[in-house]
Amino acid sequence: MPAPVRTELTLPAAPAMLPLVQDHVRSLGSIAGLPGDQGEALALAVREACKNSLDRAGEEDETSVFKLTGELTPAALTLSLFDRGLPFSETLEPEAPLPDPESASTPAFPGGSLAAIQHGADEVRWINHGVEGNELRLTKYLAGVCRLESPGDKPPVPRPGTIQPGAAGDYAIRLLSPGDARSIAQLMYRVYGYTYSNVDFYYPDRLAHDLETGRHLGVVAVAGDGEIVGHVGVERPDLGPLAELGQLAVAPAHRGQGLRKRMGDRLQAEIRRLGLIGLFAEAVTIHTVSQQGSDSRGLFPTGIKLLDWQAHFKRLQYLYQGDTGTEEAPQRESLVFYFQYLSHPGAKAVCAPSRHREMLGKIYGNLKVELHFLEPSGATGPGRLAVHYDQTTGAGSIQVNRIGIDTLPAIYQARRDLCHMAGAKVVGLYLPLAQGGTPFLCEAAEAEGFFLSGVQPEFAGDGDFLRLQYLNAPLDLERLHLSSPFARELLEYILQERERLNQDLVRRDGQEKDSQGG
Repeated sequence: MPAPVRTELTLPAAPAMLPLVQDHVRSLGSIAGLPGDQGEALALAVREACKNSLDRAGEEDETSVFKLTGELTPAALTLSLFDRGLPFSETLEPEAPLPDPESASTPAFPGGSLAAIQHGADEVRWINHGVEGNELRLTKYLAGVCRLESPGDKPPVPRPGTIQPGAAGDYAIRLLSPGDARSIAQLMYRVYGYTYSNVDFYYPDRLAHDLETGRHLGVVAVAGDGEIVGHVGVERPDLGPLAELGQLAVAPAHRGQGLRKRMGDRLQAEIRRLGLIGLFAEAVTIHTVSQQGSDSRGLFPTGIKLLDWQAHFKRLQYLYQGDTGTEEAPQRESLVFYFQYLSHPGAKAVCAPSRHREMLGKIYGNLKVELHFLEPSGATGPGRLAVHYDQTTGAGSIQVNRIGIDTLPAIYQARRDLCHMAGAKVVGLYLPLAQGGTPFLCEAAEAEGFFLSGVQPEFAGDGDFLRLQYLNAPLDLERLHLSSPFARELLEYILQERERLNQDLVRRDGQEKDSQGG
């Protein structure tokens, strides 16, 4: 498998450089194997982002530059534009016609259209690095090639009456290696058909890349004939101290042999060897099976992310004749966020809103963590936050890394941008519980329509995040099915908070109308 390709282009911040940027991105798209229309759309998106960077820079400065970095892996092409202008979204307009890619001269987009950027990328993330400037990161996912290339590579799915138990004890338990990727694709088909949610497992090049970079850690069970018949693993996308627990897979003919426990014990030992401090998982609420799996492995619910995931119910399209694949209409679904500490963190000092302290005490109590509540304090200096929009799922997020005097208006602006310009159906807001300004930000965000959705321990650079949500789509309570009594208690609290804030908003609107009428 080829190594990741990394590029860096630094150019004077001048309009004359835009065609050069566009040609550079076209070339990267061609190397990545993007279809012509997708490569051109991505090149236009980056050109528009660079034009927006020039618009935000103010008066032309001969010494100013912008830097464009690229990273190509088997899974995605990621492009990041760095500058020191005003915040990214202030000069964008949500609606504008897309230009004709066949045109010899590419016109600038009226007002700097965000529509053009969204059209070319699957994910858009704008990051405020404080005094270090801004970053706009565009990600385009690659289709990849599934290596189940012929009917002979497609393992049969056993019928219930034909499943025979394997020979007890005749298995080797070892770490998953990049050379196993094709066998894992076959195992996932055997167990899940085309429905396994992490599609990287069906694309050996992607899985091999994740293994080589440490982003996936897996354990497999190997039968006496050398066949891989079981897998369990964790994902480490940012290579930090946390890992996301993945789904267990055991081939039907080899169940009932204790492979789940043996693989789990081996994985647990490897996790501890790496010094990871916590495991997390996200379980769907359309059924309780995945929740029960997290419950049984010692994880506890710490949050409920309403409408935070868009299920496409997609079947993959394989390369052999007659398998065309289907795709149903997407459906917004909710997730239960689970967490488990692998090493006890001791007591935690957090600065939390007084209204939510009782519920936070219950959440951390399940994790066996003692809380000490700090008094709030005012912010100083500039803040830092990252805004992310996933075009595929329609979900946005606002992550506050440092609370500053400019953070609250930045949150307001980001929420409006995500909902009204990008079209986000749900927005998550992450506030650092270790910082004294969080209670003030939480109260102000609640007045803007955000409501509490839980805690994500150890996700902040300085500790834990308090997570709030803003819904821009209707919520169907009939689709929420929870296995844990505490998850049901947490959901009731979240819904009560949402209703309280809705009533407050209606009351404020009524008072404003009365005041204007008077």
